[in-house]
Amino acid sequence: MTIPYEDPHPNLPGGPNDEGLQTHPNGYRYRMVDGKIMPPHVTQECYERSRRVPTREQDIVFTSYPKSGSTWLSYILVLLTGNQRNTLRGDIHWVESSRTYPRTEEELSKAPNPRIFKSHMDYSMALGGSPAENHCRYIYIARNPKDVCVSYYHFEKGKTWSGMWDGAWEDWLDMFMKGKVQRDDWWEHVLSWWEHRDDPNVLFLRYEDLQHDMAAEVAKIAKFLGLEADQARIDDITKRASFSEMQSCEYSRMSDIKQFSKFFRKGKAGSWKEQFTVQQSEDFDEYCRQRLGPSGLVFDSA
Repeated sequence: MTIPYEDPHPNLPGGPNDEGLQTHPNGYRYRMVDGKIMPPHVTQECYERSRRVPTREQDIVFTSYPKSGSTWLSYILVLLTGNQRNTLRGDIHWVESSRTYPRTEEELSKAPNPRIFKSHMDYSMALGGSPAENHCRYIYIARNPKDVCVSYYHFEKGKTWSGMWDGAWEDWLDMFMKGKVQRDDWWEHVLSWWEHRDDPNVLFLRYEDLQHDMAAEVAKIAKFLGLEADQARIDDITKRASFSEMQSCEYSRMSDIKQFSKFFRKGKAGSWKEQFTVQQSEDFDEYCRQRLGPSGLVFDSA
């Protein structure tokens, strides 16, 4: 039997008493921010605060569409920068979130370098304003959309706070393809950063590449950030950031803030095959071809 999670802060943004939320017929709750579908904890005020953060040259902003490997990437960044202190929550600044990583502007201004910022915004809504006008570094990680869709579905079904998804897989798939889930349209989100992959302060990563050769990707990240990392250091980070290690690591699991479904589910590429029917897979592939078009962005289907 599942015991319902009782929100200890019902009057905070995103809580059950938040009148600024909209609700899907199946109970899925969301908020509109600048015309985009956002999670309940992302308020207009927090979004605007994230846009006006005075960035520093040493700042690192990692961003992604949900369920694309951002927690994995954040742990790698903390290990690379030597920024680990108490918990992953304490070492990461997530300004657009009103509940998960609350930070005042004063706290942000006093935070030591390098500050590591988490985001799930597309390029047009990036932290600090236009990335082209900032000197900080932006790292975007993308994942095969089929795996994203399946992982997101299970994540939202198990999220017992702020209105979980209580519909069928088929309905979720339809909403995902139409860009009607939290964080809006996957294709627009990913392409917004892909189009800037050659900008000097933008690094575009693929989740599948990280799984296939983590050491090479860690070395790529270190080079992008201008960090010294010899092979021994890279090997150590690769071991500590392995999926099995992260599942058992209290620091990386963020158990101090995750009161819903187990945060790390499977993490393997190609797990979409356990959820999609053959017809759903074929329809999704065709839609993907149409949306990605001549962009040149491709993913390993595993």
